[in-house]
Amino acid sequence: MRTVVPAYLIAHHAKSQLWHASTLLFGFFLTEACGIDARSMGWIMATSLLLNGLVDLGLGGWLRDTVTHEAVARRRQAGGTTLTCAFFLLFCATPMVTIGARPAWALATLLAFRATYPLLDVPQNAIAALLPLSDHARCTLLARRNVASGIAAIAVSVIAAPMLIRGASVVGWLVWAGGLSAFVCGSAWWLAQVPDGVRPSEHAGPARTAPDLPFAPVLCALAVMIAASALFRLIEPYYAAFAGDGVGLLLWASIGGAVSQPVWAYGRRRWSEPAVLVAASLLLLASAVVLTSAFRSSPVGMVVTGSAFGMGSGGLWLMLWTAMMARAAQGGATRYVGTFTCVSKASQAAAMLLAGHALSAAPYRIAMRDPFSGPSLAMAGALVVIAGVCLALALALVVSRRGSDGTPARRRRAGRQVPDPVSRLRGSSAVRDARGEPASGAPANR
Repeated sequence: MRTVVPAYLIAHHAKSQLWHASTLLFGFFLTEACGIDARSMGWIMATSLLLNGLVDLGLGGWLRDTVTHEAVARRRQAGGTTLTCAFFLLFCATPMVTIGARPAWALATLLAFRATYPLLDVPQNAIAALLPLSDHARCTLLARRNVASGIAAIAVSVIAAPMLIRGASVVGWLVWAGGLSAFVCGSAWWLAQVPDGVRPSEHAGPARTAPDLPFAPVLCALAVMIAASALFRLIEPYYAAFAGDGVGLLLWASIGGAVSQPVWAYGRRRWSEPAVLVAASLLLLASAVVLTSAFRSSPVGMVVTGSAFGMGSGGLWLMLWTAMMARAAQGGATRYVGTFTCVSKASQAAAMLLAGHALSAAPYRIAMRDPFSGPSLAMAGALVVIAGVCLALALALVVSRRGSDGTPARRRRAGRQVPDPVSRLRGSSAVRDARGEPASGAPANR
């Protein structure tokens, strides 16, 4: 497993650059580099994301019974990279097409990119659930994965975003897109070729407890969080270009989100998920307050707003992924992953339409300078909504762990429990829970 995890994190970092570019920059790219109006941009982006989500859902169900081991998932994720990156490059070449043909070209190539992206995304995401890990070890892996994704967002914000905001040449943009595509393909193929790092005795893995929440509340929290976060991130490049003098919030958001991941993972292990979620909500509310204040365009205001948003949303993101992976680890990993990402992308599609409406309803090149204009209030409102999701999920977790009489409820056991490999070698049949403690009712020695 030691050889698999580093390759997995690098491949996830590369794939995340591809995804962050498509979600953070493509809307701005369509309106400012390709000359497409804001409302058409919203429909193009929303249609492509909805298609992506539906393919996620179908592919996850189709692979459920065939991708049951992490080595199989690693080979599957490498298979879709070439097509995905080819359509990514064709979309990035939209400015080279005649103005009249750009909307049709952008829609066709973006739909093709979104339709093929799940071939890479679904099996690669499922690897984290298929590795034999305890609950806390999986949360730690997801935190490290989020750090890799955060570094990817920083790379996009530092390299690609300035090229768009400052109107760099199309050639420079295409060179960047080509280099990124080569990186994505190379890292995915390398991950597929890494020898199986899980020894036979490790396949059993430690026993896992059943998740605290049903899957439906997790999906509801995800839908609202993603829609609000996507709205904020979609409008932010316009804020950076026309109110921040080219300096954006997303760079600081990426730094805050990446740096805070180990802290959130430690807090979950040391304290609890509700405590982490309450802390995340406070950070998001602080970000909203600064964003609507007179200091929002100052250097300190930009750092505080972006960092607090990144840290707060990063804490909620880790909790949601950990809750989903706890379900996926019990069986049918790709089905859970596909459903989770389908809801995520459908929510982003809704946010695309809302962002397109907000930007087209006001002269955004001027309105973004007013903290109480429609687009500016949409950004601040998104932060408040995400904070509300954190608090609602924290309350649901507290209630789920209490019995009807208000006393702590017993933690449910997962349907599939496997003896700890070390105990098996010692002749013991002790079953250990996710924290490594002997399970109640299971003798330490027999």
